[in-house]
Amino acid sequence: MRGKRVPIAELDRAAEHGVALCEVIWALPVDEVEPVQRPPGHAGWFPRNGYPDMLAVPDLETTRIAPWHDRTAIVLCDFVDRDGGAVPVSPRAALRSVVERARAMGVEPVVGVELEFYLLRETPRSVVGKRPSQLVAVDERPSVYGVVSGSRQEPFAGAVRDTLREYGLAVEACNPESGPGQFEINLRAASALTAADEAFLLKSAVKEIAARQGLLATFMAKPRSDWPGSSCHLHLSLGDGADMRHFLGGLLAGMAELTALLAPTPNSYRRFVPYSWAATTATWGEDNRSVGVRALGTRVEQRQAGADANPYLAAAAALAAGLDGVRRGCEPPAPVDGDVYALPDAPPLPATLAEATDLLERSALARDWLGDDVVDHCIAMRRAELAAQAAAVTDWETARYLEAL
Repeated sequence: MRGKRVPIAELDRAAEHGVALCEVIWALPVDEVEPVQRPPGHAGWFPRNGYPDMLAVPDLETTRIAPWHDRTAIVLCDFVDRDGGAVPVSPRAALRSVVERARAMGVEPVVGVELEFYLLRETPRSVVGKRPSQLVAVDERPSVYGVVSGSRQEPFAGAVRDTLREYGLAVEACNPESGPGQFEINLRAASALTAADEAFLLKSAVKEIAARQGLLATFMAKPRSDWPGSSCHLHLSLGDGADMRHFLGGLLAGMAELTALLAPTPNSYRRFVPYSWAATTATWGEDNRSVGVRALGTRVEQRQAGADANPYLAAAAALAAGLDGVRRGCEPPAPVDGDVYALPDAPPLPATLAEATDLLERSALARDWLGDDVVDHCIAMRRAELAAQAAAVTDWETARYLEAL
């Protein structure tokens, strides 16, 4: 979440003219140490030399009072350049474009988001220099749906439910998950853009609530190698009477080439191992949690996205694949009944960010539905992340090689 604090007396001016923000935010990696430079030959939109201003235009319908601040509201914005033209790499704009195409097809996408995260007995200062194995969770033992562990974690979980309700986010349920100190929160299904807005707001809200209790919440896909990964399951529907069979066919057909939008960092791929409950194959089945897409009556659950995914891009990618399947009349393969991890010939999904990024670059589906600017920008940022990873000397390498070699 990026933005500016604006005095209430300036709200009318901000709503009419927008708030100036530097274009550099579209080039910042997660550590924000140095902006990513325009790659050689990059023809699409990228922050311009000198990083001029763009304008953040408030969407006042998204206004919410922030319970963790004094007399403060949060308003989401859309981005335009100084001439009023859209900033084409905006994830919110990309999702809105997909929704508009869906409406032109006569359907209204509905999305329900389930997000997992870890709650740690850490602070931003305490984690500096720590190895992953030294991270301390709020609960030492995992307990899926555990009543006892849930009671121990209730001071935080209760604060989350109460605060999010006050914040205007419709939480259907929350529970301990399969990792120590891991939680899952289910948001009520809503229209696609609203659902993505609420998932985006949920992630920042959970971090704020944790910080107020002296804790640290993380939506990193896999904080420790011995902990289960954190997912972002997307429940997708097109409404009563919609063509969900061909939607399912398209969703499966597009999973591999859109993976880089659902798993955006090298760490994302630590989740994709057998018997992890994560989607490792482009398969589907009725109420089967080992497959890539779980069919549940009039809706499907896309199980590939990680908690680290941008909710706008994840929803846009999943809906684009499914809607393209409706447009083409794409038939799904036969369902899988039983343990998909035990099947040797199930169609695999990309196992690394490098593989996924190469597939995204060649994806006609992504370019058609999301646009070249979004696709090429995502490719540039992911390859920059891969370069940063390749340059890093890890704790594992030092422990393994320092003395022995």
